[in-house]
Amino acid sequence: MLSQFNNEVLSYGPTAVLPQNLNSGWITKLQKAADEFLDSNFDLHECKDPRDVGDPILMACVYEILAYQAGEHVDVTPDDMAEKMTVYALSIIMEAVHREDDIGLEMPNLDNVLSLDRIIAFKKTNPDFIKFLKQVCIVRNSDKGWFKNIKEKLLTS
Repeated sequence: MLSQFNNEVLSYGPTAVLPQNLNSGWITKLQKAADEFLDSNFDLHECKDPRDVGDPILMACVYEILAYQAGEHVDVTPDDMAEKMTVYALSIIMEAVHREDDIGLEMPNLDNVLSLDRIIAFKKTNPDFIKFLKQVCIVRNSDKGWFKNIKEKLLTS
């Protein structure tokens, strides 16, 4: 499936991986991968650190965006990749929900699709979104790694 994704999406450049530019077939497949990534790393009953970097297609999308943002050389730590994967997975899910029910989502661009600031802006128009993130431990009370950064940015903005 990765080669098919490469031929049908990645070969068209980084804008092709923006959630709003994915066709219905690919948004459905990526939503499933995003759900699985979030389910494997975040749990309603147990808050845990992310261990699984996720689906190779999701990772390819994040890498494509990072390559656009940083130029040819992408150097990303595992913690940074986990954070970017989480934000991208949330972006895919937000887009899938937006397609079914207009939730007032501002379309991301290549400069902000992996940014927590975009999620924070969405929080202001959709406060229940943060309640959901807390419930599934994406935002939690922890002093560990990048979760603290996400928690502080989402809860204090």
